[in-house]
Amino acid sequence: MADRETAGTVVAGVDGSEGSLHALDWAVDAAAGRGAVLRLVYAMGLPLVTAPLGGPIRTVPSQEVSDAAATLLGQALRRVQAAAPSLRAVTEVSRAEAHHALLRAAEDADLVVVGSRGLGGVRSILLGSVAQRIAAQAPCPVVVVPPPTGREPAARRGRVVVGVDGSAHAAAALRFALVEAERLRAELVAVSAWQTPDSPLGPLPAPAADGGTDRTRQVERIREWLLRTVDEARTPLTRRVPVRAEAPEAHPAAALLDEGADADLVVVGSRGRGGIAGMLLGSVSRSVLHHAAVPVAVVHLAGDG
Repeated sequence: MADRETAGTVVAGVDGSEGSLHALDWAVDAAAGRGAVLRLVYAMGLPLVTAPLGGPIRTVPSQEVSDAAATLLGQALRRVQAAAPSLRAVTEVSRAEAHHALLRAAEDADLVVVGSRGLGGVRSILLGSVAQRIAAQAPCPVVVVPPPTGREPAARRGRVVVGVDGSAHAAAALRFALVEAERLRAELVAVSAWQTPDSPLGPLPAPAADGGTDRTRQVERIREWLLRTVDEARTPLTRRVPVRAEAPEAHPAAALLDEGADADLVVVGSRGRGGIAGMLLGSVSRSVLHHAAVPVAVVHLAGDG
């Protein structure tokens, strides 16, 4: 990922829905904070047809469809310019389905931002299929932004929450979270949950289930480990980010949802210590994505996709 002194690209999927506009606002802030180019991608989702003596090709859009796409992207650009006049933004129209278009755009992006549901979203579905596919398969970090809960833009809370469990994926998430906390001038809350009595989900052995003293000691040990882990992940850019360590006795997903309920961003690795090789998203990251009421960043390791 590019630092704020390096040109990078933030990709935002737009489809004209309220959710995608809310995600666009988040992407504008992220791109401006990074000094990055903002790339707006609109997917037409045109059907495939089989050409004589050839493979399948996309149908050619009608003039009406092309005009609608141009109008929608023009409105999105005006929204960007009103919020960040100096931000460089470019547009792209794809004939492919949204997830194909965004995954292609993600190949040379530093960040992809999508709404949790677009025009095809159904209220009863907690996470739209496009957002789920992009979060699982993109080679770069993906931020999934839920619909707004009120008429006014949410004020910054000054907190970025990240799950840490000792895995390589969590280490990548921590590095990303530190940069985001620095950009947002926010406190970083590092969370490592644990459970007793059998297989602990935290990075350290669980205590015997015989009283408060052992639990207090376990919490202290995990907090100390978290602070060391954060210090090791710092760079000159993030050396001054304030950090708080939390070690709740809870399931990791529940702990992150609880701690991140009023955060600016929750950051998770695509898979944790219990992740199964070959799975694109682990159970914790899936659960947080489906249930969080705040933006969630999913961070992959290189080569995951």
